[in-house]
Amino acid sequence: MDAYAAHLAQVNEVQDVIATDDIYNSQGQVLVKKGSRINPQMVDKITRFKLLKPLESSVAIENELTAKILTEYFSVFLTSSESTAFLLQQFTDTRELRDYCEYFCEFPLLRQKLTVLSLVMPGVFEQAMFCAWMGTILANQMPKGEINPREFFIAALCHDIGMVHINAAILNKENELSVEEWRQIQSHPIIGFNIVKETPGINPNIAKAVLEHHENMDGTGYPRGKIGSMLGIEGQLLNLLDSVNAIYSKHFKPSNRSLRELIPIIQMNQHSRLGLAAKHLILLLKELPLTDRHDIPADIAEDVIDMVKQRNAYISRCVDTCSDIANAIGFRHDDPKLTSLQNAIIHITMSITQSGIINTAYLHWLDQIHAEALAHAYKEVEEAYLMMQEVIYHIDRLKRQIQLYLEKDLPDDLSVTLAQGLARLSQEPLPKIKRNLSRIWMFTV
Repeated sequence: MDAYAAHLAQVNEVQDVIATDDIYNSQGQVLVKKGSRINPQMVDKITRFKLLKPLESSVAIENELTAKILTEYFSVFLTSSESTAFLLQQFTDTRELRDYCEYFCEFPLLRQKLTVLSLVMPGVFEQAMFCAWMGTILANQMPKGEINPREFFIAALCHDIGMVHINAAILNKENELSVEEWRQIQSHPIIGFNIVKETPGINPNIAKAVLEHHENMDGTGYPRGKIGSMLGIEGQLLNLLDSVNAIYSKHFKPSNRSLRELIPIIQMNQHSRLGLAAKHLILLLKELPLTDRHDIPADIAEDVIDMVKQRNAYISRCVDTCSDIANAIGFRHDDPKLTSLQNAIIHITMSITQSGIINTAYLHWLDQIHAEALAHAYKEVEEAYLMMQEVIYHIDRLKRQIQLYLEKDLPDDLSVTLAQGLARLSQEPLPKIKRNLSRIWMFTV
């Protein structure tokens, strides 16, 4: 509640947040009078006590989201890139989109939370819009009845509303999160689930999708570490779209790159993490115009290829360490968290196998590209580097998983094995990007 009150005070700087009733503490004392603005001074009062009623039931936000405003946000957002504008024109019925927005706005509590999210975390709000919109397209293309587009739209818009209950200092932290801070971030699906679950008129599948949007089919996700057979299809689709948009919005969209260029990365994760939903998304993205565009200048192509080879070598060393960890652990046990660690290692190995980027033949191909100045192959070099970055991302996730697992009371031999493996992974130096390469978009990924 403290974090939500602080976020309401932040909203109050741009739009009035007014107490619609007297706000009481659990002892019946008035903390905030009806009609007062929720500013930082009021937050200090509110957060010192347990409240008689949830704060959100006693406040109203000026110019809160309406169906019309939400529809306009979608229109602006979806026309902000060539990829989304193309898919919008080809696959979206704008009247249907407006109907979905009207349906969402029938739920006052969800509308309030999304309003706060849109104002204090606009990037997260845009991610919610992307997931909601793209999810309805895919739901309409999947077998009829498999996913209800209107219900998925609600789940997607709400999947990160738990974030408004997380301390802003943690959300905005630029340095690496501590184990405890990471646990707090991991709580946001549970917070969102509880908010949605208690909303009258909401289908339980919507709340379940919110809870599961960071769960992976191989058990490496959070907050419960569920595996594929335990997950609903709505949660799996939401996980896929959330992951895809996180990469696209941070790296591809700012450089005016196409959504279609994400296909190799999706394919790497399809079997072990993203499932059948990824197949439908790949088919949709293939509808986008094909492009052979690359951004590798000929005068620094040698440095680019050298960097790709360095990252290749880094991944190879990390994979050797991962294999040693897996062999030392063994595969006969009843600990689901340990199984999750093993699955993370398997996923890294499968990603490399499916991408074909870590082998002698590929290294020879890179040498040939450089030696013969094969400019037509520079696009492939870009794709290879992006796939390597995806593998590196999963190696970093594995390190964080091991850190969290080591917090448990483990047998001495297992604790030593994992600690030594984590130390080896952490000591591997990730090759630094040369200054002359920093202007190339792919090196921001």
